[in-house]
Order: sequence, then C-alpha cells, then structure tokens
Amino acid sequence: MDVLLLTMVLGSARAAPPDPRPRLERQVMRRTSRTTKAETRWSGMCLDTRGEPAATERCPSRLERGLVNRRARLSLVESRLIAVGRPATEVEVFYATNREPWRRARRWYHPRDAGTLEYGIVTVHVPENHPAGKLEKALSVSRVDVLPVEEWESRLAAQSRGASVLTYVHGFNNSFAYAARRTAQISHDVRTAVVPVLFSWPSHGGTPLAGAKYTFDENAAARSSPAFAQLLDRLLAVDGPVDAEVSVLAHSLGTRVVADALLDLQMSDTPRRPLQQLILSAPDIDTSVFARRYLPRATQLSERLTIYCARDDRAIRLSRRVHGGYERLGSCRPEPMAELTSPDLEIIDGSRLTVSVVDHNKVSSSPRLLHDLTLVLHGLPATHPARALIARDTHHELPP
Repeated sequence: MDVLLLTMVLGSARAAPPDPRPRLERQVMRRTSRTTKAETRWSGMCLDTRGEPAATERCPSRLERGLVNRRARLSLVESRLIAVGRPATEVEVFYATNREPWRRARRWYHPRDAGTLEYGIVTVHVPENHPAGKLEKALSVSRVDVLPVEEWESRLAAQSRGASVLTYVHGFNNSFAYAARRTAQISHDVRTAVVPVLFSWPSHGGTPLAGAKYTFDENAAARSSPAFAQLLDRLLAVDGPVDAEVSVLAHSLGTRVVADALLDLQMSDTPRRPLQQLILSAPDIDTSVFARRYLPRATQLSERLTIYCARDDRAIRLSRRVHGGYERLGSCRPEPMAELTSPDLEIIDGSRLTVSVVDHNKVSSSPRLLHDLTLVLHGLPATHPARALIARDTHHELPP
C-alpha cells in the first residue's frame, strides 16, 4: 500500500508543470544585458553631448533598428514574466452588430449587413498566465447571449457604475469572434476599470488572401456608419440609462465607420454628452479628407482626439498604393501631418516600436503602447512625464 501511495505521489510530481519563472528571469537578464549594450552603441553614435540627435551620417539606421528589435524582444519576455501566476478569468463584452445572424459552426454572425442592430453579451475566456498584448488561441469565445436592447442597456448601466465604457470598432478582415476576442484582450490588458463594448460591422474576416476582400470590407464599412451612430446615440444620450464616461477606440478601416458616424451625429439635434476620448489606431483613411472633413467634427464631439500611427505599418503602405498613392492617416508621414492642426489633437508616432512583420496592430499588441493607452484613458496628455514621449513639431513619438 505504501509503495502504491509513493508511486502515485511521484507520478503527480512528474505531471506538475515546471515553474516558468526561473527560465523567464534568466531570459530577462540576458536580454537586458544585450539591450543595454545596443543602447550604449546607439547613444554613442546617434546622440550629441546634450542628448540631442546627432548628424544623420553619424547614426547608421541599422543601429536604431537593432536597438528597437532588442527592446521589443525584452518587452515581450518581461510581459510573460509579469503574467506568471495570473489566474484565468472571464470577460463580458457587450456588443452591438449590424451583421446578419449566422448560428452555426460557432461563427454567430455572417459578414452581411442586416440593416438593423442586434445587441448582446459575448463571454470571452482569458487563460491563466496571459501576457499583455497576446491574443493566444486559448483566449477564446465561451458563449454569446443575444439580448433585448432594454435589458442590454440596463445591464451595461449596472456594470459601468464606477467605471468607464470603452467602445471598440474593429478593422478590416475581422470576423465577429476575432473582434470579440480582441476587444476582451484590450479591455483586460489596459489595467484600468473599463466596461468593453464592441461594435462589429460586417467585415468578411478570416480570409487568408485578405486583399481579395478589401473592396467588400470598404463597402461594408461605408454601410455601417449609421448603425454605429445609432449605438453612440444610446451610449451618449443625456437622459439615457448609461451614465458613465464613454471612449471610442477604432482600428484601421473601422476609423472610417467612426468618422462617418460622427458626421451623422453632427446632423442630428439629439442632446448628448461628448466622448471622453476618441482614439484612432492605424487609421486607414485619407489624411487630407480627414483634415478637411472629419477633424473639426471629431474634436467638437470628443474631449480629446488621439491618433496612433507608424511609418513601418505595412498594411497602411499597401492601402496607400491601392488608393493611388494618396496618404493614409496611419502612415505618420510628416508632410501630410502638417494639415492636422487642432489643440485637442495628439498624434503618437510608434514607428520606433516593433511588434510583428506587418506591424498593423501595435496599440493592441504592444505592452508599451497598451500602457500608453491606459494613460490616455486616464486623461494624461502626451506631455506628461509618465508617458515618456519625445515631442516633435507636429507630433510625439516613442523613443527608440
């Protein structure tokens, strides 16, 4: 009997997963040393004695790229180490969608415009040891509950007491399930009290050859702005059930949905509160069109407008070529940015930050930018020391 008990104990010990902390701590120490060396080489050649940028010929671009890559690898390992021991949790994402229902194969909604809004709550499982910015496979949709709009509003009002509402509008080639997972991941990782609300427009989603469906998604985005304006009317109504502050985070092609919806709101006489924060991430919208048509409305209807952009965003580069070379707002090129003038606008250049090969999801995938997003939601301006940004003539940028 004692032998059998000993065998069971030993078997249980062998089955227990090893503690990942020692391994991750060694990786952090190793990557910190390499990053420090890269920073010393970079500062020695790329900064003058006052700490200002030195002459271009003295500063090879490979040094900066090397430093950026070192810091990116260090940041990812640090986020994995910090996440060790975090318990699994469930995130309830309130949603509104103008997609057609599609109740099969766990897809829930079809990439077609229903012409009406449907409301509900999608529950997303966030696994244990989840690192900030990671959209792992285990971060998955558990259930989807369709609700009458009155119940949806009352439950949102109850959950948002003592918190703010963060409304996420996804971008191109996002299925409903992917958008729900991304919304849950962002709201979980910003480390502040927010109630997530997803507006899911009928992007095709899940297409390996995404370019083949770009025109489809552009048309779907154009059709969806009245539906999003309807949702904002509910969230921002002065006498409505939701009394919390509301911010909007839109990504990529979803910024067009938001921009046109703001025009629709401008034309209505319904009394409403302003958005606390309007945040456009990698906006796939013509820069000049935005400056002339949308910027005045965006700043009138929000207390603060923040644009996250990057010169190395390959998806935005491709969109620029598709649209005949006209600049996109997410490209961060200095000449077009000069058109964007408003005291209520902040432009954050994340070009000196590497996340992936495409680098189109920086704000949602980078621990560094998720931290900055948290500070934006707290109302801290770009000049605040906690954000550690470098001030330029037209924008602020992350240090290399």
